[in-house]
Amino acid sequence: MLRRTLLLFVALVSLAFLIEAQQHRQSKRTRKSSQTQERRRKAKPAKPPVTSFVTDSGGRELIVRLLDVGQGDAIYIRNGSSRVIIDGGPDPVTFGRYLDSLRLNNSTIDVVILSHQHLDHYSGLRELFESSRHIHIRYLFENKDPAPAVTLAELRDSILSRVDRDSLIYRDTDDPCSDGHPICTVTMTGGAKLHILAPFPEGEGPNNRSTAVKLIGPDSASFTMWLAGDAEHEEINWFETIGYDRNPGMRVDVLKADHHGSCNGVTSRYLALTDPQWAVVSVGARNEYGHMHIQAKKTYRNAGIPWYRTDQNGTITIRSPGTAGGNFSITPARPGTDLNGPSDRTSRQLGCTIEMR
Repeated sequence: MLRRTLLLFVALVSLAFLIEAQQHRQSKRTRKSSQTQERRRKAKPAKPPVTSFVTDSGGRELIVRLLDVGQGDAIYIRNGSSRVIIDGGPDPVTFGRYLDSLRLNNSTIDVVILSHQHLDHYSGLRELFESSRHIHIRYLFENKDPAPAVTLAELRDSILSRVDRDSLIYRDTDDPCSDGHPICTVTMTGGAKLHILAPFPEGEGPNNRSTAVKLIGPDSASFTMWLAGDAEHEEINWFETIGYDRNPGMRVDVLKADHHGSCNGVTSRYLALTDPQWAVVSVGARNEYGHMHIQAKKTYRNAGIPWYRTDQNGTITIRSPGTAGGNFSITPARPGTDLNGPSDRTSRQLGCTIEMR
């Protein structure tokens, strides 16, 4: 009896060890499979934010795309055979996927404009200088202010190498046409015009040194647009002081919201001067700044100006056919107007508080 009990005990212990060993092997296989899947997930490139832009024609049609690059600005403009890029967003990888989607490799970009020296506007532009892309740039505009950022220094080194090697023309936006005048006009091959406007010379900080651009369609009565980087109240007020409201005129159909929908990038007077039908906002879905600010949205609403925003609507495409009376259309990748975002909050900045009184 004792012997049978002992044998039964040994058998049960052996079975327990066997089950434990099998569970351990299974757990190890599961972990290994999970780790392999994780490695594959990391190694697999993310899908591009846009698959293709097959309808970007080379005729008189003017096409403006506010690219969804997160918390930053990147704008692509096409008219005729001319191509323009204003800013490149914060991430070269994301911007590079747009270059692929727009089929810009092995092509010429006529004008590149860096609105001001903040990483969320210039970092992606470094992708333009990747040798494997074979992208030729004719003109590059920036204000050339001293800046300590290493990444900006790398971008400028790339620019200077192209000046010597590829005859790139590198312009200071404080004198955009190198003729002492504050306005430099570029005419695109489809008839659209790009007015590049010198920034506020004494602007405090990079935002208030943003280069403003007025875009005019081939039929000026059909479409105009104002883009001013991250200009804040100081520079916004200066635009009127210097006379940009008279020449080239600030009244437009579409306003690219300054500073990602910050309340320091809009005033009721600014909206009266620009008088847009629409505002388009380049903003990241989860940003630490509270953009779009509640005060900014209220200012737009009070002026009766609806908005699209890249974090909720995705890439925003504006088209004008370039024909008399052709008007324009705005098409977001995802529908909805006047949308709110997860980071939107009230700003405690003094200027914003005053604006809402």
